[in-house]
Amino acid sequence: MPLVLTGLLLTLAALGAGGAMIAGRNRAPAPQAQTGPDKKYAALPMMTFSLGGGDARMVDVKVLLEIDPSVDGKVADPYVPRITDRLSDRMRQIDPQQLTGADGAKLMKSTIAGVLDRELRGVRVKEILLDRMVVR
Repeated sequence: MPLVLTGLLLTLAALGAGGAMIAGRNRAPAPQAQTGPDKKYAALPMMTFSLGGGDARMVDVKVLLEIDPSVDGKVADPYVPRITDRLSDRMRQIDPQQLTGADGAKLMKSTIAGVLDRELRGVRVKEILLDRMVVR
């Protein structure tokens, strides 16, 4: 009986290895990643905001916006004063403790996204990147 089980296990192992080799040979090659146009970024200037809460805390933020490659990189420049003003109002509603850790970066990005959706209606922002964020 042990000899029969050993033979059966060896046969199954050989079939599995053969099947894996056949499946590996028949697999279609992975499609090459198409290289699209380079990413384009619009940089907002360094901005400093007062935060809400009892203590006088400030946050310095530098933001890069990944925009559509067909749009000019300076598209946000005329809107910077309005973006800064709206962000200043929003930052006063945020407690400094909310900006700790990864959740703080997510909160900052969502706050900036809300302002940009309102101010840059004609520009599609693909990604908001925090180049620098310092709470002091």
